[in-house]
Amino acid sequence: MFLSRNFFVLCVMVFLSLFVVNCSTGNDEIEDTGFIPVGFWDSGFDTYEITDNFLDYFMEGSEWEGEVWPSTILKGNIVRAVDFSGNSGVLIIRLTEASYNTVGMYTGVYYRDFTGNTIKLATAIGPAPNFSPMEASTEEEALSLFTVDNSNIHVIDWSIVSPYIRMTQ
Repeated sequence: MFLSRNFFVLCVMVFLSLFVVNCSTGNDEIEDTGFIPVGFWDSGFDTYEITDNFLDYFMEGSEWEGEVWPSTILKGNIVRAVDFSGNSGVLIIRLTEASYNTVGMYTGVYYRDFTGNTIKLATAIGPAPNFSPMEASTEEEALSLFTVDNSNIHVIDWSIVSPYIRMTQ
């Protein structure tokens, strides 16, 4: 009887340990490593220079259908990098210089399809017809606004975003 009772307890303990090991915690989120795709990225149309703590975007001015568009500048300190998956995420930027955004505010620069040598990058904008810059007053607001769920709202169409090629690391 003593042996059968101990055997029963042992079986229950083994079963419970296997159950606990195989159970999901319900937290299937990607581990946020704070990855930053450092490098000088060039699409042939515009560039992003990204360091461990600073982002510098530049697009040369142009003329289209008789309308002149000035050069676009977006510079700022990277205050947070949030991973969405192994090859996508968002950089939260506190703006220090900008053509269309407000200096001192926060914006998001989304990235996806990162391979090491190529990447798709897009600065967050509002929906049509205005396509206005997306901004937040605080870092906390920016983290709530620039999320994986909002990336397809803030990026018009990932399929038309040109891949950027890493020119330097």
